[in-house]
Amino acid sequence: MINKQQKHLWFYPIIFGLLGAFLGLIIRYFFTQTALSFPLKNLIHSHSHVMLLGFLFNSLIVLVWTHFSKGIDKISKRYFLALQICIGGMLITFIIQGYALFSILFSTLHLWISYIFLIRLWKRLEGHKQLVSLIKLGIIFHFISSIGPYCLGPLMVFDMQESPWYQQAIFFYLHFQYFGAFFVWLLAVYLKNTSVTIPKKHVLLIGLSLIGLYVHSLDYNFNHWTIQLIGSISSILFSFVLLSFIKQIRHAKKAYQNIYCILLAIGFCNILGSFPQIVSLVETNHYLLIAWLHFLFLGLFVPFIWITLPLKLSYKTWLIYALFVLVSEVLLIFPNTAYNLLKTPITQQLLVAYFGVFLCITFVHLKFIFRKN
Repeated sequence: MINKQQKHLWFYPIIFGLLGAFLGLIIRYFFTQTALSFPLKNLIHSHSHVMLLGFLFNSLIVLVWTHFSKGIDKISKRYFLALQICIGGMLITFIIQGYALFSILFSTLHLWISYIFLIRLWKRLEGHKQLVSLIKLGIIFHFISSIGPYCLGPLMVFDMQESPWYQQAIFFYLHFQYFGAFFVWLLAVYLKNTSVTIPKKHVLLIGLSLIGLYVHSLDYNFNHWTIQLIGSISSILFSFVLLSFIKQIRHAKKAYQNIYCILLAIGFCNILGSFPQIVSLVETNHYLLIAWLHFLFLGLFVPFIWITLPLKLSYKTWLIYALFVLVSEVLLIFPNTAYNLLKTPITQQLLVAYFGVFLCITFVHLKFIFRKN
């Protein structure tokens, strides 16, 4: 069961998830068009911000509030609503003007308000000590991630948009959001719902490994043996911590066991990403980077959020969703093979795959909105 306050909070990530998915589908359609006057980058910026902040950030924050506190207080709820106004502003202004005055204003306001919002959350956390420590670690990662956007302004002033540091500032933000704050918050809720206990040293190992995994982003611009070494050690530490849960996960519900398999797959992919051969492939193939980001988003975060909702989804729904996600990943990883087999441009094949993903997201989110209780 879900009370009225929780349903009201969930309304925003569910709606932004729908809007973000629709923007993603439009982007895939535009990729199939050879002649396009509309600035596609504007849509991509809007899509990424809405999905990252409107859906993921909102969803995980609602989960943390409901699992590790007595409920959101009135003042914090006002800050939460202010965050939604900023996300709505970003949705519109990024489409209209891209990175410019108003879109930067809304994104900056969102960042500053999120500081206050998360500090208030920090003070109200309660529950298992190690899980609360994980959530606090995620909040610290959120603050650390903002160093990336703050670096973009000075880099633009010094006309360094084409330098590797500009790209690294973006990667820094994405890593400490995706594989910092978001992943740690997900893990904390996951461990609580599966009754898995972790020792204090594992919280430290998780933090160190996630920090170290940032070096995989450095591989895009720099080539040094220390990068591979740190990445390898961090990947092994990360996978070791995940494997330490295996005995306790056996007693969890089937849905959570499936999420655990996805977590292990992510750990394995990080180990693979430490090999120079794989690094070279990713550097020269932009599709592989998109495949990785979408695997995290569509393969881990979305299913986890869905299983935490008070919503019963049929086996058929899960199967169809998994099939379309898998097809989209295969197309991104093996675009040339897919083209040779079907003799159809890869952009059109991806449009079909993402249309299926969009329909699944639409079905689940509308089902939640119009549920009776």
